[in-house]
Amino acid sequence: MSRTLSTDHSHPDNPIPEEPDIDYSLTKPTSLTASSPRSSGESLVFSDDYSSDSDAPSTPQTDVLEEVVDKLEALPASFTDNTKKRRASTTLIAQNSQDIQRLLGDGETGTKLIQNCCGGGCCLMDTLPPTDSPNFIPVVLPDNEAFRSLQLKLGPLSLDSPLTQIAPLPPVTISFEGASSPSEHVSTVHSHPPNYMQPHPPYNVFSAPVYHARELTKPGAEKRTFHFDLDVTNYPDEGDVDFKVGGAIGVCPPNETALVDDVFDVLGVPSFVRDKPVLMKSTTGRWPTIWGEDKARELVTTRRELLTWCADLQSSPPTKPLLRLLAEYSDAKNEKKILEYLTSAQGQAAFCDLRTGPHITISQLLHAFPSSKPPLPDLLSSLKQLMPRFYSLSNDPHVSSSREGLAGRRLIEMAVTVHETPDWRGTNNKRTGVGSGFMERIAQRFIQAEADGLTHKGGAGLEASEVMGLHIPMFRGLMSNPLSREFVSDGPMMLVGAGVGMAPFRGFILNRLKNANCANKIWLVQGVRDSMLDEIYSGELGAHEKDIKKVVQSRKRRSSKSLPDGASEAKYVQDEVRQQADIVWFVVNAVDGRVFVCGSSKGMGEGVHEALVDVAMEKGNLSREEAGKFWESKKDGGQYIAETW
Repeated sequence: MSRTLSTDHSHPDNPIPEEPDIDYSLTKPTSLTASSPRSSGESLVFSDDYSSDSDAPSTPQTDVLEEVVDKLEALPASFTDNTKKRRASTTLIAQNSQDIQRLLGDGETGTKLIQNCCGGGCCLMDTLPPTDSPNFIPVVLPDNEAFRSLQLKLGPLSLDSPLTQIAPLPPVTISFEGASSPSEHVSTVHSHPPNYMQPHPPYNVFSAPVYHARELTKPGAEKRTFHFDLDVTNYPDEGDVDFKVGGAIGVCPPNETALVDDVFDVLGVPSFVRDKPVLMKSTTGRWPTIWGEDKARELVTTRRELLTWCADLQSSPPTKPLLRLLAEYSDAKNEKKILEYLTSAQGQAAFCDLRTGPHITISQLLHAFPSSKPPLPDLLSSLKQLMPRFYSLSNDPHVSSSREGLAGRRLIEMAVTVHETPDWRGTNNKRTGVGSGFMERIAQRFIQAEADGLTHKGGAGLEASEVMGLHIPMFRGLMSNPLSREFVSDGPMMLVGAGVGMAPFRGFILNRLKNANCANKIWLVQGVRDSMLDEIYSGELGAHEKDIKKVVQSRKRRSSKSLPDGASEAKYVQDEVRQQADIVWFVVNAVDGRVFVCGSSKGMGEGVHEALVDVAMEKGNLSREEAGKFWESKKDGGQYIAETW
């Protein structure tokens, strides 16, 4: 029996049912049990390095597609080699035969065929002329591991190869002069960013002491996740803005000291000037602030401060201006030619491969072309700003601050997943993201300090942080993001999260527990790879955890013999969403009902959205187009919130 409730988006043929009474252990499949192609556990921290795949294009007519293939096959191998692992795939933008014919017609180039490759299209325009001449001598490739790791496909390139449309030399916007009073500059480069990095003037970045840190995942987990308790008792008052459940803080991570020193070494910057105060002058832009005004600046700093806190050395793909700068200062003719080729029309495909393959660091480029040693001001003028990384709070700040033994201290909590990629120095070396790597180093130091007996003094002090200088440079960030803005203390909620995307939902549940309003109004679907290794916050969701949570393991499945007759076990969170269609339909149509989704946009986020569309089609008797519009209207009304990255 159902209540006949209605909302602005209710379907007239299917009034909102009563809250369903569903036993997770006996869940049987509905007709919405299509297998999902991607792991639900591949969630990512907000702005660290990540991998993504393009959407599959619509299929054009066969005869036109064959014409495209014929033209691609006629290109040199460097344009069509797909053996290299890519960070962002290419996608045909043509959706039908007319689109492709228009793109292949007179006056159109192959560059219009492909998008999302290097920012402006993978240009299949000018190529190097093939040569069968016995006098042809290919350019000599640099003989070092860094160059080989770039996996460049250069084609028939020689020192005499004609190149056109070479990128212009980028302007130099930064210069150094001697500081008038160098003794007055006190650098905190190894513990805190310089004061000119202001995320929200007039307030500076706040150094939050680490109250506690622990690893949430077990040994053997594919990705390690760490939990942090940060002490914000002394965070400056900013008026009406406060930390909120579901909000996110900004963390300003530094480049690792070893990476900074390596760049200095390869550029030949003497040790005695790296920490010497200088007067830095800029002619335009926001650099080296975070979000300052676009204007000329004069400020006293050091070269190490700029490379440590302000220059992005590893998370942005190389640009043509940067490669052109390296070419300008290359003494070796073969290195200069290769770099110029990468910035030319003829080298466009190789440039696209370079940008869309595995991440390339500045140190790697400098080692790959060792004869290039541009002046530091010129290099800084071509590098991007090292930006903050944002992390969702995994607690209700008011609940955490009332924990026993805190002695009036105020804490915020968050979880950070460490992302590793192969490093060019060898398969045994791994490179972490700027933010996650920094947070991991802090966590490991705290865990070791705790093992050595440096513990809290009854909650009144932070001895480990004080002795070892364990602080997180952060600022009160996105407290009005969708997760925080749309959270309500009443109304049913369906929470769908994978990996570290589960973190903000912990705060939601703790808030509801505080108000004794949880068990019968929250359903949590948590995606992990293996619950024995990487199920974060297990056992920390209160006495009703087993009643409100369903864990979906993508790497571990039970035998069908252990399931009830006719039942199947979900592998990904989107599968579970389909199986819990009754709950989803009840929640999204209830007064103050909310469906929250948090995790990776590729795979998990897209898969969950498709599952929600399937639910609306079945439960609302809607067409696919109507179901898509239904969820769009729910999103506009604040009842469907997807925070993905």
